Amino acid sequence: MPRIRFVNQYAGIIGGIERYMERTAQLLRRNGFTVDCCYAEKTRDPERFLAAFDRAETISEAIRRGGSEYDLTVLHKVRDAAAVRAFRDAGRTAVFIHDHEYYCPRRAYYYPVTRKNCSRAYRETFCGCCAMLRRPAPDNTFRANFGGFAALWREIRACGEFIVLSGFMRSVLIRQGIPAEKIALIPPAVTVPDAVSSAEADGVPHILAIGQLIRGKGVDQLLTAMRKVKTPCVLDVVGTGNDEVNLKRLAEPLGDKAVFHGYSPDPDDAFRGVRAVVLPWRWQEPFGLVGPEALAHGVPLAGFDVGAVREYLVDGQTGVLVPPGDTDAMAQAVDRLLNDPEEARAMGLRGRELVSARFTDDALLHGWRNMIRGAA
Repeated sequence: MPRIRFVNQYAGIIGGIERYMERTAQLLRRNGFTVDCCYAEKTRDPERFLAAFDRAETISEAIRRGGSEYDLTVLHKVRDAAAVRAFRDAGRTAVFIHDHEYYCPRRAYYYPVTRKNCSRAYRETFCGCCAMLRRPAPDNTFRANFGGFAALWREIRACGEFIVLSGFMRSVLIRQGIPAEKIALIPPAVTVPDAVSSAEADGVPHILAIGQLIRGKGVDQLLTAMRKVKTPCVLDVVGTGNDEVNLKRLAEPLGDKAVFHGYSPDPDDAFRGVRAVVLPWRWQEPFGLVGPEALAHGVPLAGFDVGAVREYLVDGQTGVLVPPGDTDAMAQAVDRLLNDPEEARAMGLRGRELVSARFTDDALLHGWRNMIRGAA
């Protein structure tokens, strides 16, 4: 029986990383794996999150206990170089790269002034200076941006095995100097419900943006685009984050056409009765689990062409792909989906077919079994 240990900063539901861990652990356990969890701190819904695992302990407890009975330890998000080294010394360790945090001190991988996406490999001096230009934060220090960050990246690279969700992230890691043969691409499993999303209960088309309300997710860009949308509709924003106050201020001109719903413990509920889901991301999205989840419900997408988005948003087939940051084009894309419900429905159904074929339980299990065998 394969035994895996997942290690993450948080025990709880923060975003896509934690939802992926929860669902993957449940699926692996149903198929004969033992999956344990280590964490640094508890956050929202910790009981629900930890129930997905066979056993849970803190990172400190695991390091003090020492030894390793695991076939593989998987680091999802670990911010302490010494902890990475301790897990690596204890046994076979791989790093799951969900975002840009390990090789971009700004954790965003786009430039702070122009907000254009970066395509550089990490360089300590240049990237450390760039990080000094981000918003003030508790860890925006010389050590965090230079010596400490570089030390963590060295320890991460020394693990020698990496897992990603998308071909885009595989190419980014290769750019960062990781050998291609050391990178395993394991697609996530996305549940396809029996029924597609139902019609709007109030007779008004609804557009949905769902995710963390942080700068990189680009909801501010969407609010700009919504002021240019000509067709009557309501924008539902589901999620919380450190940009929420600013976003509510920007949404004031839209009045009751923009509604903030806060955190949802079950994103599947948010897709019901929605005409389209918008992916307004500013940063280079490493995967974007919400995209395939929306398609699984038969909801088409309108999204900026950044990161891995085009791996499931096929322009004109599963939604409308928009040039990065082009709010005029985004408004036109939203109008197109609003004005032609039949086309929107057809795109959503093609999206269900794509998800049913590519993001399956069997594909995920095959990838993890290959990972255990050492066949990236």
